[in-house]
Amino acid sequence: MATLVRLTKDQIDNLFKEAGEIENLFKDLHEELEGLRIPDSTLRRFAVLHGRYTSAIAYLERQRALGDE
Repeated sequence: MATLVRLTKDQIDNLFKEAGEIENLFKDLHEELEGLRIPDSTLRRFAVLHGRYTSAIAYLERQRALGDE
């Protein structure tokens, strides 16, 4: 069952700002993990997680842009 949630423009702007901050944390953490000599398989799993997050946010940003047109 789908639920429709109406957010204000300010709420959406804040969510995208927070998503950008999380993206930067992912990047910082990836650099840190590279320096810890952890297994390559762990780095790859982290990279997949980071990539999926980035893709999801990019999709939402595209949808938002389409809604603004």
